[in-house]
Amino acid sequence: MFINEASKRSGATQRAIRLYESLGLLNVSRSGKYRVYNQQHISLIKIIKEAQTLGIQLSDLVSLKSDQEDLDWALVSDFLAQQLKIVEEKIKTLEIQKQRIADYRVSIDRCILGVDSDL
Repeated sequence: MFINEASKRSGATQRAIRLYESLGLLNVSRSGKYRVYNQQHISLIKIIKEAQTLGIQLSDLVSLKSDQEDLDWALVSDFLAQQLKIVEEKIKTLEIQKQRIADYRVSIDRCILGVDSDL
């Protein structure tokens, strides 16, 4: 299939697919002057898109390639484990910040009530 069909099946724009190719994330053979995509390419494009929705940068994916130009799935798994730890730490930090904001708001509300009751 050609890029138009690959775009439709994967949900990625043609521009995005070309970008993935230019970064070396997607290796596509040619038939004459046209690139020819198969179902494996479509699956990989979908994986790349999903990774982006998880906040993974394309440059990170490039660094996770093996010497054979394919993604090294063991490296991907390790990378995702690291990303999970980072997200969990951010959640902890945000929970603390959320509680501090709530406490501060209660203090402010008490001050407002105290000021209003003196009137």
